[in-house]
Amino acid sequence: MNNELEQEASRPIAADDREAVGLRPIIAGYLRQRTVILISAIISLVAAIIYLLVYPKTYEIMARIQIQDDASMMASGGIGLGDAAGVMKTFGLGGLSSGSGVSIDDEISTLRSNSLMRKMVTRLGLYAEYRRPLSFIKLYGEEPVHVICDSTTLDALDDKVEFRLTATDRDGVTIKAKADGKKETFHFDGFPAEVRLHGKTFRFERVKQRAGDVKLDITVYPPRWVAEKAADDFLIEDYSKSANIIELSCTDYERRRAKDMLNVLIDYYNQEAYDYKKAQSDVSLNFLNERIAHVMDELEKVERNIERYKAANKITDVEYDIQYYAEYMRDLKGRMIEAETQANMIAMMDAFVKNPANRYKLVPSLLTSGAAETEGSAIYLYNQALLEREKAIHNSNEQNPMVASLTTQVDRLRETVFQSINNAQQSMQLTRRALEKQERELLDRMGSVPVQERIYVDYKRQQEILQGVYLILLQKREEISLALGQKTDRAKIVDTAFVKAKPVAPRKVFALAGFIVLTLVLSIGWIVCRDQYRLLRKEMKRTDTAAD
Repeated sequence: MNNELEQEASRPIAADDREAVGLRPIIAGYLRQRTVILISAIISLVAAIIYLLVYPKTYEIMARIQIQDDASMMASGGIGLGDAAGVMKTFGLGGLSSGSGVSIDDEISTLRSNSLMRKMVTRLGLYAEYRRPLSFIKLYGEEPVHVICDSTTLDALDDKVEFRLTATDRDGVTIKAKADGKKETFHFDGFPAEVRLHGKTFRFERVKQRAGDVKLDITVYPPRWVAEKAADDFLIEDYSKSANIIELSCTDYERRRAKDMLNVLIDYYNQEAYDYKKAQSDVSLNFLNERIAHVMDELEKVERNIERYKAANKITDVEYDIQYYAEYMRDLKGRMIEAETQANMIAMMDAFVKNPANRYKLVPSLLTSGAAETEGSAIYLYNQALLEREKAIHNSNEQNPMVASLTTQVDRLRETVFQSINNAQQSMQLTRRALEKQERELLDRMGSVPVQERIYVDYKRQQEILQGVYLILLQKREEISLALGQKTDRAKIVDTAFVKAKPVAPRKVFALAGFIVLTLVLSIGWIVCRDQYRLLRKEMKRTDTAAD
Protein backbone atom coordinates (compact mmCIF):
# COMPACT_ATOMS: atom_id res chain seq x y z
CA MET A 1 0.00 0.00 0.00
CA ASN A 2 2.80 2.42 0.87
CA ASN A 3 4.58 1.54 -2.35
CA GLU A 4 1.46 2.40 -4.36
CA LEU A 5 1.20 5.77 -2.62
CA GLU A 6 4.84 6.52 -3.30
CA GLN A 7 4.42 5.61 -6.99
CA GLU A 8 1.34 7.81 -7.21
CA ALA A 9 3.20 10.73 -5.63
CA SER A 10 6.19 10.29 -7.88
CA ARG A 11 4.03 10.13 -11.04
CA PRO A 12 4.38 13.35 -13.20
CA ILE A 13 1.41 15.75 -13.21
CA ALA A 14 -0.48 15.75 -16.52
CA ALA A 15 -0.77 18.93 -18.62
CA ASP A 16 -4.55 19.22 -17.97
CA ASP A 17 -3.98 18.85 -14.24
CA ARG A 18 -1.29 21.52 -14.29
CA GLU A 19 -3.65 23.86 -16.17
CA ALA A 20 -6.42 23.27 -13.64
CA VAL A 21 -4.02 23.82 -10.76
CA GLY A 22 -2.75 27.01 -12.44
CA LEU A 23 -6.22 28.47 -13.12
CA ARG A 24 -7.62 27.69 -9.69
CA PRO A 25 -5.56 30.25 -7.75
CA ILE A 26 -6.12 32.86 -10.45
CA ILE A 27 -9.89 32.48 -10.26
CA ALA A 28 -9.81 32.35 -6.48
CA GLY A 29 -7.70 35.49 -6.37
CA TYR A 30 -10.08 37.26 -8.76
CA LEU A 31 -13.12 36.36 -6.66
CA ARG A 32 -11.43 37.81 -3.55
CA GLN A 33 -11.44 41.24 -5.21
CA ARG A 34 -15.01 41.90 -4.14
CA THR A 35 -14.61 45.67 -4.03
CA VAL A 36 -13.30 45.84 -7.59
CA ILE A 37 -16.06 43.54 -8.82
CA LEU A 38 -18.71 45.57 -6.99
CA ILE A 39 -17.48 48.89 -8.39
CA SER A 40 -17.29 47.39 -11.92
CA ALA A 41 -20.80 46.00 -11.53
CA ILE A 42 -22.12 49.41 -10.43
CA ILE A 43 -20.48 51.12 -13.41
CA SER A 44 -21.84 48.45 -15.78
CA LEU A 45 -25.30 48.72 -14.26
CA VAL A 46 -25.30 52.49 -14.73
CA ALA A 47 -24.21 52.01 -18.35
CA ALA A 48 -26.97 49.45 -18.94
CA ILE A 49 -29.58 51.75 -17.40
CA ILE A 50 -28.36 54.68 -19.51
CA TYR A 51 -28.62 52.44 -22.60
CA LEU A 52 -32.20 51.48 -21.76
CA LEU A 53 -33.22 55.06 -20.98
CA VAL A 54 -31.34 57.02 -23.65
CA TYR A 55 -31.43 54.71 -26.66
CA PRO A 56 -34.61 55.49 -28.61
CA LYS A 57 -37.21 52.79 -29.04
CA THR A 58 -36.65 51.26 -32.43
CA TYR A 59 -39.37 49.33 -34.26
CA GLU A 60 -39.55 47.07 -37.27
CA ILE A 61 -41.81 48.36 -40.03
CA MET A 62 -43.04 45.95 -42.72
CA ALA A 63 -45.08 45.97 -45.93
CA ARG A 64 -46.12 43.18 -48.29
CA ILE A 65 -46.86 43.36 -52.01
CA GLN A 66 -47.98 40.82 -54.59
CA ILE A 67 -46.34 41.07 -58.00
CA GLN A 68 -48.86 40.77 -60.83
CA ASP A 69 -48.07 38.33 -63.60
CA ASP A 70 -46.32 39.74 -66.68
CA ALA A 71 -49.01 38.35 -68.95
CA SER A 72 -51.73 40.37 -67.25
CA MET A 73 -49.55 43.48 -67.27
CA MET A 74 -48.47 43.27 -70.91
CA ALA A 75 -51.70 41.97 -72.45
CA SER A 76 -52.93 45.51 -72.98
CA GLY A 77 -49.67 46.54 -74.61
CA GLY A 78 -49.45 43.65 -77.04
CA ILE A 79 -51.39 43.29 -80.28
CA GLY A 80 -52.93 39.85 -80.47
CA LEU A 81 -55.32 38.88 -83.22
CA GLY A 82 -56.93 35.90 -81.58
CA ASP A 83 -60.37 37.34 -82.42
CA ALA A 84 -59.56 37.86 -86.08
CA ALA A 85 -61.22 34.72 -87.54
CA GLY A 86 -58.15 32.53 -87.04
CA VAL A 87 -55.71 34.86 -88.74
CA MET A 88 -52.16 33.46 -88.84
CA LYS A 89 -53.10 30.18 -87.13
CA THR A 90 -50.65 28.20 -89.24
CA PHE A 91 -47.47 30.17 -88.47
CA GLY A 92 -45.29 29.73 -85.38
CA LEU A 93 -44.44 33.38 -84.91
CA GLY A 94 -45.19 34.36 -81.31
CA GLY A 95 -45.25 37.72 -79.58
CA LEU A 96 -45.46 39.54 -76.33
CA SER A 97 -48.88 38.28 -75.41
CA SER A 98 -47.62 34.74 -74.86
CA GLY A 99 -47.31 35.39 -71.16
CA SER A 100 -44.08 35.03 -69.23
CA GLY A 101 -43.81 34.24 -65.54
CA VAL A 102 -42.76 36.56 -62.76
CA SER A 103 -39.11 36.58 -61.74
CA ILE A 104 -39.16 37.55 -58.07
CA ASP A 105 -35.37 38.01 -58.05
CA ASP A 106 -35.64 40.57 -60.85
CA GLU A 107 -38.40 42.44 -59.04
CA ILE A 108 -36.38 42.48 -55.80
CA SER A 109 -33.37 43.85 -57.71
CA THR A 110 -35.59 46.57 -59.18
CA LEU A 111 -36.94 47.49 -55.74
CA ARG A 112 -33.36 47.73 -54.42
CA SER A 113 -32.08 49.69 -57.41
CA ASN A 114 -30.35 52.97 -56.70
CA SER A 115 -32.53 54.88 -59.15
CA LEU A 116 -35.75 53.83 -57.40
CA MET A 117 -34.29 54.48 -53.95
CA ARG A 118 -33.02 57.88 -55.11
CA LYS A 119 -36.48 58.91 -56.23
CA MET A 120 -37.87 57.92 -52.85
CA VAL A 121 -35.13 59.82 -51.02
CA THR A 122 -35.67 62.94 -53.14
CA ARG A 123 -39.44 62.94 -52.72
CA LEU A 124 -39.27 62.61 -48.92
CA GLY A 125 -36.32 65.00 -48.60
CA LEU A 126 -34.23 62.37 -46.82
CA TYR A 127 -31.06 63.76 -48.36
CA ALA A 128 -31.16 66.37 -45.57
CA GLU A 129 -30.65 65.37 -41.93
CA TYR A 130 -31.90 67.68 -39.16
CA ARG A 131 -30.58 67.48 -35.60
CA ARG A 132 -30.80 69.58 -32.51
CA PRO A 133 -27.39 70.65 -31.20
CA LEU A 134 -25.69 67.89 -29.13
CA SER A 135 -28.33 65.36 -30.16
CA PHE A 136 -27.95 62.23 -32.26
CA ILE A 137 -31.70 61.89 -32.96
CA LYS A 138 -32.64 62.83 -36.53
CA LEU A 139 -35.80 64.91 -36.78
CA TYR A 140 -38.52 63.93 -39.21
CA GLY A 141 -41.77 65.82 -39.62
CA GLU A 142 -40.97 68.09 -36.66
CA GLU A 143 -38.08 70.12 -38.03
CA PRO A 144 -38.74 73.87 -37.76
CA VAL A 145 -36.84 74.64 -40.99
CA HIS A 146 -36.63 72.81 -44.29
CA VAL A 147 -33.75 72.95 -46.76
CA ILE A 148 -34.87 72.59 -50.37
CA CYS A 149 -32.50 71.72 -53.23
CA ASP A 150 -33.36 71.73 -56.91
CA SER A 151 -32.57 68.76 -59.14
CA THR A 152 -29.47 70.46 -60.58
CA THR A 153 -27.99 70.91 -57.12
CA LEU A 154 -28.78 67.35 -56.07
CA ASP A 155 -27.22 65.93 -59.25
CA ALA A 156 -24.09 68.07 -58.77
CA LEU A 157 -23.56 67.10 -55.12
CA ASP A 158 -20.53 64.85 -54.72
CA ASP A 159 -19.92 65.32 -51.00
CA LYS A 160 -21.89 66.24 -47.92
CA VAL A 161 -22.51 69.87 -46.96
CA GLU A 162 -22.96 70.84 -43.30
CA PHE A 163 -24.94 73.82 -42.01
CA ARG A 164 -25.35 75.31 -38.54
CA LEU A 165 -28.51 77.44 -38.62
CA THR A 166 -29.38 79.97 -35.95
CA ALA A 167 -32.54 82.07 -36.27
CA THR A 168 -33.87 84.63 -33.78
CA ASP A 169 -36.46 87.35 -34.08
CA ARG A 170 -33.87 89.96 -33.09
CA ASP A 171 -30.74 88.94 -35.04
CA GLY A 172 -32.34 87.33 -38.08
CA VAL A 173 -30.92 84.18 -39.65
CA THR A 174 -27.28 83.13 -39.48
CA ILE A 175 -26.10 80.11 -41.45
CA LYS A 176 -22.62 78.67 -41.11
CA ALA A 177 -21.79 76.35 -43.98
CA LYS A 178 -18.97 73.85 -44.38
CA ALA A 179 -18.28 72.34 -47.78
CA ASP A 180 -15.12 70.88 -49.31
CA GLY A 181 -13.22 71.73 -46.12
CA LYS A 182 -14.08 75.44 -46.38
CA LYS A 183 -16.31 77.35 -43.99
CA GLU A 184 -18.51 80.32 -44.85
CA THR A 185 -21.02 82.37 -42.90
CA PHE A 186 -24.19 83.93 -44.29
CA HIS A 187 -26.56 86.41 -42.69
CA PHE A 188 -30.20 87.04 -43.67
CA ASP A 189 -32.98 89.22 -42.30
CA GLY A 190 -35.40 86.32 -42.27
CA PHE A 191 -36.80 83.35 -44.15
CA PRO A 192 -36.65 82.23 -46.88
CA ALA A 193 -32.85 82.24 -46.97
CA GLU A 194 -30.97 81.16 -50.08
CA VAL A 195 -27.35 80.02 -49.81
CA ARG A 196 -25.15 79.58 -52.88
CA LEU A 197 -22.05 77.41 -52.57
CA HIS A 198 -19.85 76.57 -55.53
CA GLY A 199 -22.71 76.80 -58.01
CA LYS A 200 -25.14 74.92 -55.79
CA THR A 201 -28.26 76.50 -54.32
CA PHE A 202 -29.73 75.66 -50.92
CA ARG A 203 -33.00 77.31 -49.96
CA PHE A 204 -34.02 77.39 -46.29
CA GLU A 205 -37.70 77.88 -45.46
CA ARG A 206 -39.43 77.98 -42.12
CA VAL A 207 -42.13 75.38 -41.64
CA LYS A 208 -45.59 76.89 -41.28
CA GLN A 209 -47.07 77.34 -37.81
CA ARG A 210 -43.64 77.12 -36.18
CA ALA A 211 -42.20 80.21 -34.52
CA GLY A 212 -39.57 81.19 -31.97
CA ASP A 213 -35.81 80.89 -31.97
CA VAL A 214 -34.26 78.07 -33.95
CA LYS A 215 -30.90 76.39 -33.63
CA LEU A 216 -30.41 73.45 -35.94
CA ASP A 217 -27.64 71.32 -37.42
CA ILE A 218 -28.41 70.35 -41.01
CA THR A 219 -26.38 67.99 -43.19
CA VAL A 220 -27.16 67.59 -46.89
CA TYR A 221 -25.91 64.38 -48.53
CA PRO A 222 -25.86 63.39 -52.20
CA PRO A 223 -29.12 61.48 -52.76
CA ARG A 224 -27.26 58.51 -54.22
CA TRP A 225 -25.38 58.09 -50.92
CA VAL A 226 -28.61 58.05 -48.95
CA ALA A 227 -30.11 55.68 -51.53
CA GLU A 228 -27.18 53.27 -51.14
CA LYS A 229 -27.59 53.27 -47.36
CA ALA A 230 -31.36 52.80 -47.67
CA ALA A 231 -30.84 49.82 -49.99
CA ASP A 232 -28.52 48.27 -47.39
CA ASP A 233 -30.90 49.00 -44.50
CA PHE A 234 -33.99 47.66 -46.26
CA LEU A 235 -34.69 43.94 -46.05
CA ILE A 236 -36.45 42.91 -49.28
CA GLU A 237 -37.11 39.21 -49.75
CA ASP A 238 -39.68 36.82 -51.15
CA TYR A 239 -42.39 35.57 -48.81
CA SER A 240 -42.06 32.01 -50.10
CA LYS A 241 -40.76 30.21 -53.15
CA SER A 242 -44.26 29.33 -54.33
CA ALA A 243 -45.84 32.82 -54.01
CA ASN A 244 -45.39 36.08 -55.90
CA ILE A 245 -45.34 38.04 -52.65
CA ILE A 246 -42.43 40.24 -51.54
CA GLU A 247 -41.84 41.47 -48.01
CA LEU A 248 -40.20 44.84 -47.42
CA SER A 249 -39.03 45.79 -43.95
CA CYS A 250 -36.72 48.19 -42.16
CA THR A 251 -36.00 49.32 -38.60
CA ASP A 252 -36.22 52.90 -37.39
CA TYR A 253 -36.95 54.79 -34.21
CA GLU A 254 -39.02 57.27 -36.25
CA ARG A 255 -41.97 55.09 -37.24
CA ARG A 256 -43.63 57.60 -39.55
CA ARG A 257 -40.44 58.04 -41.57
CA ALA A 258 -40.07 54.28 -42.10
CA LYS A 259 -43.73 53.91 -43.12
CA ASP A 260 -43.40 56.80 -45.58
CA MET A 261 -40.25 55.28 -47.06
CA LEU A 262 -41.89 51.90 -47.68
CA ASN A 263 -45.12 53.34 -49.08
CA VAL A 264 -43.35 55.81 -51.37
CA LEU A 265 -40.96 53.11 -52.61
CA ILE A 266 -43.91 50.92 -53.59
CA ASP A 267 -45.62 53.89 -55.28
CA TYR A 268 -42.55 54.63 -57.40
CA TYR A 269 -42.15 50.94 -58.24
CA ASN A 270 -45.73 50.86 -59.56
CA GLN A 271 -45.21 54.13 -61.43
CA GLU A 272 -42.09 52.85 -63.18
CA ALA A 273 -43.87 49.65 -64.16
CA TYR A 274 -46.80 51.66 -65.56
CA ASP A 275 -44.46 54.00 -67.48
CA TYR A 276 -42.73 51.01 -69.03
CA LYS A 277 -46.05 49.42 -69.97
CA LYS A 278 -47.26 52.72 -71.43
CA ALA A 279 -44.09 53.10 -73.50
CA GLN A 280 -44.60 49.64 -75.00
CA SER A 281 -48.26 50.39 -75.68
CA ASP A 282 -47.35 53.69 -77.34
CA VAL A 283 -45.16 51.77 -79.80
CA SER A 284 -48.11 49.55 -80.68
CA LEU A 285 -50.51 52.51 -80.92
CA ASN A 286 -48.19 54.40 -83.28
CA PHE A 287 -47.86 51.31 -85.45
CA LEU A 288 -51.63 50.78 -85.49
CA ASN A 289 -52.37 54.41 -86.33
CA GLU A 290 -50.00 54.30 -89.28
CA ARG A 291 -51.50 51.09 -90.60
CA ILE A 292 -55.09 52.28 -90.08
CA ALA A 293 -54.40 55.45 -92.06
CA HIS A 294 -52.82 53.42 -94.87
CA VAL A 295 -55.66 50.86 -94.96
CA MET A 296 -58.28 53.63 -95.01
CA ASP A 297 -56.61 55.20 -98.05
CA GLU A 298 -56.54 51.85 -99.85
CA LEU A 299 -60.15 51.11 -98.91
CA GLU A 300 -61.29 54.48 -100.16
CA LYS A 301 -59.59 53.85 -103.53
CA VAL A 302 -61.22 50.43 -103.90
CA GLU A 303 -64.67 51.78 -103.01
CA ARG A 304 -64.31 54.53 -105.60
CA ASN A 305 -63.28 51.96 -108.23
CA ILE A 306 -66.36 49.86 -107.37
CA GLU A 307 -68.59 52.90 -107.60
CA ARG A 308 -67.22 53.88 -111.01
CA TYR A 309 -67.31 50.31 -112.31
CA LYS A 310 -70.91 49.70 -111.22
CA ALA A 311 -71.99 53.00 -112.75
CA ALA A 312 -70.22 52.25 -116.04
CA ASN A 313 -71.57 48.68 -116.36
CA LYS A 314 -74.94 49.24 -114.67
CA ILE A 315 -74.34 46.48 -112.14
CA THR A 316 -76.61 46.16 -109.11
CA ASP A 317 -75.99 42.72 -107.48
CA VAL A 318 -74.02 39.89 -109.02
CA GLU A 319 -72.99 37.68 -106.07
CA TYR A 320 -76.04 35.42 -106.17
CA ASP A 321 -77.13 35.56 -109.79
CA ILE A 322 -76.32 31.93 -110.34
CA GLN A 323 -77.10 29.47 -107.60
CA TYR A 324 -74.26 27.01 -108.14
CA TYR A 325 -71.69 29.85 -108.31
CA ALA A 326 -72.98 31.42 -105.11
CA GLU A 327 -72.72 28.17 -103.07
CA TYR A 328 -69.21 27.27 -104.16
CA MET A 329 -67.79 30.77 -104.43
CA ARG A 330 -68.87 31.65 -100.88
CA ASP A 331 -66.57 29.07 -99.37
CA LEU A 332 -63.74 29.82 -101.80
CA LYS A 333 -64.03 33.56 -101.19
CA GLY A 334 -63.81 33.09 -97.41
CA ARG A 335 -60.62 31.13 -97.73
CA MET A 336 -59.12 33.66 -100.14
CA ILE A 337 -60.03 36.55 -97.82
CA GLU A 338 -58.33 34.80 -94.93
CA ALA A 339 -55.26 34.06 -97.04
CA GLU A 340 -55.05 37.66 -98.31
CA THR A 341 -55.45 38.97 -94.78
CA GLN A 342 -52.66 36.71 -93.61
CA ALA A 343 -50.40 37.87 -96.42
CA ASN A 344 -51.19 41.50 -95.59
CA MET A 345 -50.31 40.97 -91.94
CA ILE A 346 -47.03 39.26 -92.85
CA ALA A 347 -46.15 42.16 -95.16
CA MET A 348 -46.82 44.64 -92.34
CA MET A 349 -44.59 42.69 -89.99
CA ASP A 350 -41.86 42.31 -92.61
CA ALA A 351 -41.80 46.08 -93.22
CA PHE A 352 -41.62 46.80 -89.48
CA VAL A 353 -38.80 44.33 -88.78
CA LYS A 354 -36.66 45.36 -91.76
CA ASN A 355 -36.89 49.06 -90.89
CA PRO A 356 -33.43 50.02 -89.44
CA ALA A 357 -35.13 52.46 -87.08
CA ASN A 358 -36.85 49.51 -85.36
CA ARG A 359 -33.66 47.44 -84.91
CA TYR A 360 -33.88 47.28 -81.10
CA LYS A 361 -37.62 47.86 -80.68
CA LEU A 362 -40.05 45.22 -79.53
CA VAL A 363 -41.89 43.59 -82.44
CA PRO A 364 -45.67 44.18 -82.06
CA SER A 365 -47.30 40.78 -81.77
CA LEU A 366 -49.54 41.12 -84.82
CA LEU A 367 -48.79 37.52 -85.69
CA THR A 368 -50.00 36.00 -82.41
CA SER A 369 -53.06 33.77 -82.34
CA GLY A 370 -54.16 30.70 -80.43
CA ALA A 371 -51.84 28.10 -81.97
CA ALA A 372 -48.96 30.56 -82.41
CA GLU A 373 -48.69 31.52 -78.74
CA THR A 374 -45.66 29.32 -78.04
CA GLU A 375 -42.62 30.29 -76.05
CA GLY A 376 -40.26 28.74 -78.57
CA SER A 377 -41.33 30.90 -81.53
CA ALA A 378 -38.83 33.21 -83.22
CA ILE A 379 -40.45 36.55 -82.40
CA TYR A 380 -41.17 35.49 -78.78
CA LEU A 381 -37.48 34.68 -78.23
CA TYR A 382 -36.44 37.88 -80.00
CA ASN A 383 -38.74 40.06 -77.86
CA GLN A 384 -37.62 38.32 -74.66
CA ALA A 385 -33.99 39.00 -75.59
CA LEU A 386 -34.85 42.67 -76.26
CA LEU A 387 -36.55 42.92 -72.83
CA GLU A 388 -33.50 41.44 -71.12
CA ARG A 389 -31.21 43.84 -73.01
CA GLU A 390 -33.40 46.84 -72.11
CA LYS A 391 -33.46 45.84 -68.42
CA ALA A 392 -29.65 45.37 -68.41
CA ILE A 393 -29.14 48.84 -69.99
CA HIS A 394 -31.59 50.31 -67.45
CA ASN A 395 -29.63 48.83 -64.53
CA SER A 396 -26.14 49.60 -65.93
CA ASN A 397 -25.04 51.06 -69.30
CA GLU A 398 -24.34 50.00 -72.88
CA GLN A 399 -20.60 49.51 -72.19
CA ASN A 400 -21.36 46.66 -69.79
CA PRO A 401 -20.05 43.34 -71.21
CA MET A 402 -23.35 41.69 -70.37
CA VAL A 403 -25.16 44.30 -72.52
CA ALA A 404 -22.75 43.65 -75.40
CA SER A 405 -23.43 39.91 -75.10
CA LEU A 406 -27.19 40.50 -75.11
CA THR A 407 -26.84 42.79 -78.16
CA THR A 408 -25.02 40.02 -80.03
CA GLN A 409 -27.76 37.57 -79.05
CA VAL A 410 -30.46 40.01 -80.24
CA ASP A 411 -28.72 40.46 -83.62
CA ARG A 412 -28.50 36.69 -84.05
CA LEU A 413 -32.16 36.22 -83.16
CA ARG A 414 -33.09 39.06 -85.56
CA GLU A 415 -31.78 36.94 -88.46
CA THR A 416 -33.96 34.08 -87.22
CA VAL A 417 -36.97 36.42 -87.27
CA PHE A 418 -36.15 37.41 -90.86
CA GLN A 419 -36.02 33.73 -91.84
CA SER A 420 -39.29 32.94 -90.05
CA ILE A 421 -41.11 35.78 -91.78
CA ASN A 422 -39.61 34.77 -95.12
CA ASN A 423 -40.78 31.17 -94.61
CA ALA A 424 -44.24 32.44 -93.73
CA GLN A 425 -44.34 34.57 -96.88
CA GLN A 426 -43.29 31.66 -99.08
CA SER A 427 -45.87 29.38 -97.48
CA MET A 428 -48.53 32.03 -97.92
CA GLN A 429 -47.60 32.49 -101.58
CA LEU A 430 -48.15 28.79 -102.17
CA THR A 431 -51.53 28.95 -100.42
CA ARG A 432 -52.63 31.99 -102.42
CA ARG A 433 -51.57 30.42 -105.73
CA ALA A 434 -53.51 27.27 -104.94
CA LEU A 435 -56.64 29.29 -104.11
CA GLU A 436 -56.25 31.47 -107.21
CA LYS A 437 -55.91 28.31 -109.33
CA GLN A 438 -59.16 27.01 -107.90
CA GLU A 439 -60.81 30.33 -108.61
CA ARG A 440 -59.62 30.36 -112.24
CA GLU A 441 -60.85 26.85 -112.76
CA LEU A 442 -64.22 27.79 -111.33
CA LEU A 443 -64.50 30.92 -113.45
CA ASP A 444 -63.46 29.03 -116.57
CA ARG A 445 -66.40 26.73 -116.03
CA MET A 446 -68.68 29.74 -115.73
CA GLY A 447 -68.91 30.50 -119.41
CA SER A 448 -72.20 32.26 -118.97
CA VAL A 449 -70.80 34.75 -116.45
CA PRO A 450 -69.94 38.08 -118.10
CA VAL A 451 -66.43 39.44 -117.76
CA GLN A 452 -67.59 42.56 -115.94
CA GLU A 453 -69.19 40.41 -113.24
CA ARG A 454 -65.90 38.68 -112.56
CA ILE A 455 -64.07 42.00 -112.36
CA TYR A 456 -66.72 43.26 -109.99
CA VAL A 457 -66.28 40.20 -107.75
CA ASP A 458 -62.52 40.88 -107.63
CA TYR A 459 -63.20 44.48 -106.54
CA LYS A 460 -65.58 43.31 -103.83
CA ARG A 461 -63.03 40.82 -102.55
CA GLN A 462 -60.41 43.58 -102.26
CA GLN A 463 -62.92 45.73 -100.41
CA GLU A 464 -63.78 42.99 -97.91
CA ILE A 465 -60.11 42.23 -97.29
CA LEU A 466 -59.36 45.87 -96.49
CA GLN A 467 -62.49 46.15 -94.36
CA GLY A 468 -61.44 43.09 -92.35
CA VAL A 469 -57.93 44.47 -91.79
CA TYR A 470 -59.33 47.88 -90.84
CA LEU A 471 -61.77 46.43 -88.28
CA ILE A 472 -59.06 44.26 -86.71
CA LEU A 473 -56.62 47.15 -86.36
CA LEU A 474 -59.33 49.47 -85.06
CA GLN A 475 -60.44 46.90 -82.49
CA LYS A 476 -56.93 46.35 -81.17
CA ARG A 477 -56.27 50.09 -80.95
CA GLU A 478 -59.38 50.53 -78.83
CA GLU A 479 -58.38 47.61 -76.59
CA ILE A 480 -54.96 49.16 -75.94
CA SER A 481 -56.47 52.58 -75.26
CA LEU A 482 -58.99 51.13 -72.81
CA ALA A 483 -56.29 49.12 -71.04
CA LEU A 484 -54.12 52.22 -70.61
CA GLY A 485 -57.09 54.08 -69.19
CA GLN A 486 -57.54 51.37 -66.56
CA LYS A 487 -54.26 51.78 -64.69
CA THR A 488 -53.25 48.50 -63.06
CA ASP A 489 -50.54 48.47 -60.43
CA ARG A 490 -47.69 46.07 -60.98
CA ALA A 491 -47.45 45.56 -57.22
CA LYS A 492 -50.76 44.81 -55.55
CA ILE A 493 -50.50 45.96 -51.93
CA VAL A 494 -51.24 43.09 -49.58
CA ASP A 495 -50.24 44.98 -46.42
CA THR A 496 -49.53 48.69 -46.34
CA ALA A 497 -46.57 49.64 -44.19
CA PHE A 498 -47.33 48.79 -40.57
CA VAL A 499 -45.35 48.90 -37.32
CA LYS A 500 -44.79 45.70 -35.38
CA ALA A 501 -45.90 45.89 -31.77
CA LYS A 502 -42.68 44.74 -30.13
CA PRO A 503 -39.69 47.12 -30.40
CA VAL A 504 -36.40 45.65 -31.61
CA ALA A 505 -34.28 48.06 -29.53
CA PRO A 506 -33.33 48.76 -26.81
CA ARG A 507 -33.37 45.11 -25.75
CA LYS A 508 -33.16 44.10 -22.11
CA VAL A 509 -31.25 41.00 -23.16
CA PHE A 510 -28.59 43.19 -24.78
CA ALA A 511 -28.45 45.35 -21.66
CA LEU A 512 -27.97 42.29 -19.46
CA ALA A 513 -25.29 40.83 -21.73
CA GLY A 514 -23.54 44.20 -21.83
CA PHE A 515 -23.74 44.46 -18.05
CA ILE A 516 -22.07 41.06 -17.59
CA VAL A 517 -19.39 41.58 -20.23
CA LEU A 518 -18.56 45.12 -19.10
CA THR A 519 -18.34 44.01 -15.46
CA LEU A 520 -15.86 41.29 -16.37
CA VAL A 521 -13.82 43.54 -18.65
CA LEU A 522 -13.60 46.39 -16.13
CA SER A 523 -12.77 44.22 -13.13
CA ILE A 524 -10.29 41.99 -14.90
CA GLY A 525 -8.75 44.93 -16.67
CA TRP A 526 -8.34 46.82 -13.38
CA ILE A 527 -6.77 43.82 -11.65
CA VAL A 528 -4.38 43.13 -14.54
CA CYS A 529 -3.32 46.77 -14.80
CA ARG A 530 -2.84 46.97 -11.02
CA ASP A 531 -0.71 43.83 -10.90
CA GLN A 532 1.36 45.00 -13.84
CA TYR A 533 1.89 48.32 -12.15
CA ARG A 534 3.05 46.61 -8.94
CA LEU A 535 5.45 44.38 -10.87
CA LEU A 536 6.80 47.40 -12.67
CA ARG A 537 7.43 49.23 -9.39
CA LYS A 538 9.21 46.19 -7.90
CA GLU A 539 11.35 45.94 -11.01
CA MET A 540 12.25 49.62 -10.76
CA LYS A 541 13.18 49.27 -7.06
CA ARG A 542 15.31 46.22 -7.85
CA THR A 543 17.06 48.16 -10.59
CA ASP A 544 17.72 51.13 -8.28
CA THR A 545 19.08 48.80 -5.53
CA ALA A 546 21.39 47.09 -8.01
CA ALA A 547 22.63 50.45 -9.25
CA ASP A 548 23.47 51.59 -5.66
